[in-house]
Amino acid sequence: MKRNKIAVIGLGNRLLSDEGAGLHAIDLLKGKINGGNARIDGNPDVDLVEAGTSGMNLLHQFDEREKIIFIDAGNCGIKAGEYKRFTPDEVISLKEISGYSLHEFDLIALLEFAKRLDMTENIDISIYCIQAADIGMSETLSLDVENHLPLLVQDVYNEVLGHEAVRNHLR
Repeated sequence: MKRNKIAVIGLGNRLLSDEGAGLHAIDLLKGKINGGNARIDGNPDVDLVEAGTSGMNLLHQFDEREKIIFIDAGNCGIKAGEYKRFTPDEVISLKEISGYSLHEFDLIALLEFAKRLDMTENIDISIYCIQAADIGMSETLSLDVENHLPLLVQDVYNEVLGHEAVRNHLR
């Protein structure tokens, strides 16, 4: 199966409130990009991927891609609901993991591992991190994240269209 050149990958867990923001973002993007796989303004097709907490299983997503945009909630060091756009070189992970595992997940560790395997050399990668307010057991987002997520989705959509990328945009 041939892959589309661009992938937008939502990360997280829908059962842990804001931890599921990346997946909710994919839901919103599906509404903007005609059901998930559509040609927009002459750009290559886009795959919208609900990755959840896939861990190292995401390595196959690097095949045949020119651009990958990750969307995840986390502790970005900003106000709840605000978000930043990073490249892998601009961020380090403070999460301690025991090694490369299919069951533990750290996006930065995944990207470092993919880089060591020469899987990222020709791929433009960006990461949108939205500051979580609540990661308790709930299937609904906090109001802060729910209110700001459409703005993040619009910025991701603009990046997919080829407009200038948003950098460290606090909203």
